[in-house]
Amino acid sequence: MKIKNLLFLLIFLAGCSVKQLQTGKKAFPQEDNYIIKALVYENSGDFKEAAKIYMFLYKKTDKDVYYVKYLDSLFALKKYDEVIKKADEFLDEKCNDEIFKIKIFALLEKNELEKAKEELLNNFNKKDEFFYSMMSFILMKQGKYPDALAYSKSNYALNHTKRNLLNLTDILIKNKKYNEAIAYLNTRLKEKGCEYEICIKLAQIYKELYDYKRVAEIYEKIGKFDKKFYLLALNYYMNEGEYKNAVKLIKKHHLDEEYLMYIYDEMGKYNKAALVAMNLYLKTKDLRYLLKYTIYIYKASDDLKTAKEVVNKLKIIEKKIKTPFVYNFLGYVLIDKNINPKEGLKYIQKAIEMQPDNIEYIDSLAWGYYKLHDCKTAWEIIKDINSSDEIINMHKKKIKRCLNDSEKNNRPNKKRFTKKKK
Repeated sequence: MKIKNLLFLLIFLAGCSVKQLQTGKKAFPQEDNYIIKALVYENSGDFKEAAKIYMFLYKKTDKDVYYVKYLDSLFALKKYDEVIKKADEFLDEKCNDEIFKIKIFALLEKNELEKAKEELLNNFNKKDEFFYSMMSFILMKQGKYPDALAYSKSNYALNHTKRNLLNLTDILIKNKKYNEAIAYLNTRLKEKGCEYEICIKLAQIYKELYDYKRVAEIYEKIGKFDKKFYLLALNYYMNEGEYKNAVKLIKKHHLDEEYLMYIYDEMGKYNKAALVAMNLYLKTKDLRYLLKYTIYIYKASDDLKTAKEVVNKLKIIEKKIKTPFVYNFLGYVLIDKNINPKEGLKYIQKAIEMQPDNIEYIDSLAWGYYKLHDCKTAWEIIKDINSSDEIINMHKKKIKRCLNDSEKNNRPNKKRFTKKKK
């Protein structure tokens, strides 16, 4: 983390925010006008002019808040030496924690880590949260992770804030103490519920440990902040084969039923997938869901009754969805179940016209001729296809056997015309 970013995170841990400019009573009538002017310069990035006005206000009012803002402006201008010099001039006269903090940040920007550490140890309250935060940060920068961890634990013990816990877990991870980091985060989770940053950190650790089931569980909790995490959790559950948890997630958080359909498909529960697909079709009148329904019921049971229902629905579908898949599916069912192989071949031909190199469609064509007992044509179609697909290989074997049997039966028997020798 850059030091400049730390300034905005930690500079007001003591509770005094100079951004609010809590100036109290006006010291002179035009004070508010000068404040507004300075803030306008600051917001436009003109910190040089802002610094001039803040110094004028400090001299005019003797209010420390303006001197803090003056140093803040110099810091934004990266005039770190001047920040340190002006901070020392002020601190020689009186104490102010905010000015001391800015000086520490300036030293850190100059990479004077040892000097910053010495200043903290000699001049800052050891019971202050800022002390432990900065000591931990400096030691981390120096690669002294065990020492940084000790200070970070003390800091968290002093104040159980979310920021302190996240810093602590970062250092625990640096020290490869993953289980301890998880324990701290889970304790917070039980006490406070799922806070976005805490749960994100927990999920990151589980991911590093390849505990994807836990990642999914945490993402499901984060889903209340952003629904995309429900989908990420769903993806992890699916990849880990946690289908029951995936189904629970969808039903509990009312996710799109389409996800449920695909999970039932992955689980091999085709009847349930078919019911969801039909429900989606009735809701949307989208023929794609009706197509899914026919696929699932055919997978669930390919008996003749089911096959006829599939054919009837596919004939409705193919009038609107003219894809090679639909033509092949319809044609294959007509052929395979001997409903009408000749009609089936017509649909297969349409599929092949659209995708002539698709071996599944070529197989369907060969299977159609086989069902019509034209084994020679079937073999010519399928003989050059090489595939690892079990169904295609089964078809090929049957067609080859049919061809051989046909040739054997058609082969002339010469003995029939040979007279027996006496």
